[in-house]
Amino acid sequence: MDERPEPPAEGKLIAGALARSRMSIRQASRRAGISYGRWRQITTGYQNVSAGSFARVRAPASTLARMADVVGVTPEALEESGRPDAAEALREILTQARPSPDPDAGPLTVDEQRLVSAFVKAIRSGAASGEAGAANGT
Repeated sequence: MDERPEPPAEGKLIAGALARSRMSIRQASRRAGISYGRWRQITTGYQNVSAGSFARVRAPASTLARMADVVGVTPEALEESGRPDAAEALREILTQARPSPDPDAGPLTVDEQRLVSAFVKAIRSGAASGEAGAANGT
């Protein structure tokens, strides 16, 4: 293949969510447990095979689900992008990874999980900004 393939719908979805999250690819890929290079391959939909030659890349459902979880993409959005397999894997992540801190309260709903995730991301983002400001004496 001599031309770069068009990014797949799921790659565009993840890239857009990453941009809105204000995380770097390096931060997001580390949180998803994959390399920077693999993140780029999945979002662009190709890998360089040799100079001017490209091969299509399709992420395994579990990898795409971890990426989606990191940047806050919903299972429904993954389904709409044509990846129901990754949507199901993400639902499993959301159910298993975030048990309720109060055993009497029952499991968190998907909406509650998203709120908690957004809150934690905001804290981490603010903490990183605050640490940078403290290091600069501001």
